[in-house]
Amino acid sequence: MDLLNQLNREYIERHTLKEDAFWANKMGLKSYQPGTFEQHEIELKSWTTAPTYMASIKKALAASEITDDARVGLEGWQHFFRINVMDHPKAKALAEELITMEGKLGAARGAMKLGYIDPETHSFVPSSNGAMSLMLATTSDERLRKAAWNGLRAIGDYVLNHGFLEVVKKRNELAKVLGYADYYDYKVQITEGFSKDTLFAILDDLELNTRDAVQKSMDTAATTLGEDARKPWNFAFYTSGTTKVKADPYLGFSTAIERWGKSFAAMGIEFANATLRLDLVNRQGKEENGFMHGPYPAWVDQGVYQPARINFTANAIPGAVGSGWDALHTLFHEGGHAAHFSNIRMPAPCFGQEFAPTSVAFAETQSMFLESVVTDPDWLRRYAIDAKGQTIPVSLIKDMKMDEFRFRAKMMRSMLGVSYSEKALYEMSEAELTPENVKAAVSAIEQRMHCQEAAPRPILSIPHLLSGEASAYYHGYILAEMAVYQTRAYFLKKYGFITDNLEVGPELREAYWRLGNRKTFLDFVKDLTGEPFSAKETITLVNKPLDEVLTSVDKSIAAIQKIPRWTVPINLRAKIQMVHGDHVIASSENAHDFESMANTYAAWIQNQVPKN
Repeated sequence: MDLLNQLNREYIERHTLKEDAFWANKMGLKSYQPGTFEQHEIELKSWTTAPTYMASIKKALAASEITDDARVGLEGWQHFFRINVMDHPKAKALAEELITMEGKLGAARGAMKLGYIDPETHSFVPSSNGAMSLMLATTSDERLRKAAWNGLRAIGDYVLNHGFLEVVKKRNELAKVLGYADYYDYKVQITEGFSKDTLFAILDDLELNTRDAVQKSMDTAATTLGEDARKPWNFAFYTSGTTKVKADPYLGFSTAIERWGKSFAAMGIEFANATLRLDLVNRQGKEENGFMHGPYPAWVDQGVYQPARINFTANAIPGAVGSGWDALHTLFHEGGHAAHFSNIRMPAPCFGQEFAPTSVAFAETQSMFLESVVTDPDWLRRYAIDAKGQTIPVSLIKDMKMDEFRFRAKMMRSMLGVSYSEKALYEMSEAELTPENVKAAVSAIEQRMHCQEAAPRPILSIPHLLSGEASAYYHGYILAEMAVYQTRAYFLKKYGFITDNLEVGPELREAYWRLGNRKTFLDFVKDLTGEPFSAKETITLVNKPLDEVLTSVDKSIAAIQKIPRWTVPINLRAKIQMVHGDHVIASSENAHDFESMANTYAAWIQNQVPKN
């Protein structure tokens, strides 16, 4: 059908230009011309928000001779425009103004001299968000940890005085013009399909059911580790720093790519001939927040499959304690996003792009489910191996699981804190939106959620709050975490294991991935698990007795011994490029040279480790 083909091509052209500019901008590529991303974003936004095609789509859908594929494709575009169209006369101008303001805010944040004050020399030490976060978890000197925490907290003061509050006001103005209560309500409704009130009814229930658990875990930490464990700059080190240091030799950065590839292959996960570009190492001028974006969505063009082109990034620091662990989490998380968006098979690209009406919660369910595998006892026992070929000890796995168990509620509440903070932010009047009021409101929420004087990761340092695409987004991680536990319970009940289970990928592909955003988050979860979405599994895990946790570790490790190891060449059905900015380090195509690519990249990583 001509209309469907026209829509598909007009969208793809604009989306790809915008996303290629986004990558060049966020990665600090030499070819990037300032302002290009904002220009292409405005052009795409102008197309997606215009009511131009609504009448034509409705007329085409009423035609008797329409094919099934054309009907599905046009219904997808109808839903896409219904969600995105801004037909108020002021809305388009406000949206374009907002893109420009967000670009300036991003540039200002990028220009910030980020770092900490050395407690010994009292001199400023330039650093990055990721490096200071690692310091909080692994540095033994409390003075340095506190300095790093203060360095992170300084981000909040900086953005509050460099345009963030003006952006918040403009976002609210746009949302209210479009008929929503505020910007948070607008974002939730266009991505999840229900209101802010409905969302926070779910979150309020979760907050209530984790309140006692987090207080108990903090009191236990103070009793067993000392009152200093409550200090925000001490918490991560006191509660997991020791196990993170002990586990580091078994989870090296240089071997992360090979472990990721082998593990995905052994779970039957592949990328349907997608082209993947991975930029994993921290550097000056690079976006500090890891992400996955797809410049070219996967879709079926008049019966011919069009593979995706996908980029994802991280900010790992070679040689730093915990960098391998962070790299693995990124590979499984962003790789989970990439697997999801690579495997969509629908007759229009609107089904396979990662923005509204694609559910944030559903997209994050895919990434967080696969990321959860790297903390499983059976996965650690099989894949966590040091340079001498020694497997991680069972006793250390138990210590890691105990850390995770004790503070599962706290982890959930740290995400809740971001959502409640943004809710408070967007519910303030323009007169109330001052740096002092915002800091006071966020501080009160941090104390309530963490049962500490402040959050270990200052909420106002989190980059999601600043960008248009990721603002009012964090609830997606919370809903996804709940869906992850429900999805895991389904697989564990059905098969008994997830690690190296060849059935996982095909089931995800059919139940979760193939249809893109054709269904809602709630419908997808029910389709796979057979149960309505609920917090049941989450609450069960948060309140699970410790002895049951330790027993499950033993059972998991015993069971993996019976599962065959993956011994054939790794074939993820993908063209993969490992890059560092403009530099291509290594690449592979399908199974021909994955191991060679992984080895080349491993050698490059080793060369990036600072020499003593």
